Amino acid sequence: MNLSGKVNDDGWTVTACAHASGTEFGCLTGTSVAAPDGVVVREFSHDRTVCTPREAVLDSLKLDMSWVGLIASNTICGA
Repeated sequence: MNLSGKVNDDGWTVTACAHASGTEFGCLTGTSVAAPDGVVVREFSHDRTVCTPREAVLDSLKLDMSWVGLIASNTICGA
């Protein structure tokens, strides 16, 4: 079963889509953040696999929302 999730607010979006990887699940994730130098966009597959699609999506959203927070606070440039 594939499962996806999306979280967004003013100026940023995080998406996650779980996919089967053998008997476990991985996650393709994407982020878009409005930054002082323009919009920072990234998309990649997480290297971690987990037991359920729900766990894959929630883990991915949590990690990427932390990344968005670092970009939005100008702690890192995100490029």
